[in-house]
Amino acid sequence: MDSKKIIFVLVLFAIFFLSLLFFFRKDISEASIQDLQSREKNLNSETRISPLGSGDGFWDEALSPFREDRSKSYLELLEDLRTGKINFVWEVWALRRKCKQEYTPEQCDSTILAYIDSEYESPEREKVRDLFVSYFKYEEVYRNWKQPTDLSFVDLYQKIKDKRRELLGEKADLIFGMEEAQVDFTEGAANFLKTTENMNPETRVKAYNDFKKKSYGAYFDSLVSREDSYDNYQMELVIREKDLNSFSSSEEKEKYLNRIETRYFGKEKANALAGERQKERHFLDSVSNYEKQEKEFLRLNRNLTEKERDQKLKELRIKTLGSEEEADAYLRRKNIEEAEKNLF
Repeated sequence: MDSKKIIFVLVLFAIFFLSLLFFFRKDISEASIQDLQSREKNLNSETRISPLGSGDGFWDEALSPFREDRSKSYLELLEDLRTGKINFVWEVWALRRKCKQEYTPEQCDSTILAYIDSEYESPEREKVRDLFVSYFKYEEVYRNWKQPTDLSFVDLYQKIKDKRRELLGEKADLIFGMEEAQVDFTEGAANFLKTTENMNPETRVKAYNDFKKKSYGAYFDSLVSREDSYDNYQMELVIREKDLNSFSSSEEKEKYLNRIETRYFGKEKANALAGERQKERHFLDSVSNYEKQEKEFLRLNRNLTEKERDQKLKELRIKTLGSEEEADAYLRRKNIEEAEKNLF
């Protein structure tokens, strides 16, 4: 994957984050102070869930889907949020998915708060509850917030970050800090690739890892532990593009790639990847040989009927490429390439 494609993927990644932010948006007027007060009152009222039932067994039934989880202490929760071990928004939605299908959103959120009340003792109960209530109120305001439509991604995201801190204060870092670190890194990575093009590859790899660690901050270990090895491998190939393009022989390039792939995937997988590339090179050499023969055949046999020509070419493809399966694979690839040319 070349650097232009990587930059494009990074931009798409940033847009993906923005699309998540728009998930809650509705084009209605901004929430008033009265709306927020009403929302807080509702979230703190157990009667919110009463239409679904009452009585001694009701709460046990309503809360039972949550009982399978061991509740973390407040300090454990804070530490996991600060280091990115958990994502608060994902945890909220994981809890919401356990609510009964017939629950309204307000009933589900009230059930989550009731679960917190049943699992925690004071003063932890109030602290954990406040974190959830604050997030629920933030969602309400965010849904009603008319976002500017004439800003770049960077400027709009900054507005969103400012709005979060306006509504949540320091809790914004606990709830959204990891997401914001990922977006900042994604935005910065594209610029990093542009500004370090002429850097020595080894130095560039180190500089990239240092930049990544600085961007992720306290979330670094957690985020890296969840990253896909293949994505990181592809990024390193982009960073080392200068080296990869400098080899005069395929043997030297293969040794270089094998060292990198062994580090990411282990020796067995690295050798398998090398074997696949060898097969691909052999196939491309065979294709090149076939296309030369095809050109010469067509030049010498212009009087054949279309049916005779196609049959002879098929036989030539099988003979040159080694099997009917390879011959068919070549033809499919060729047809796709021709279709793409016609499209663009």
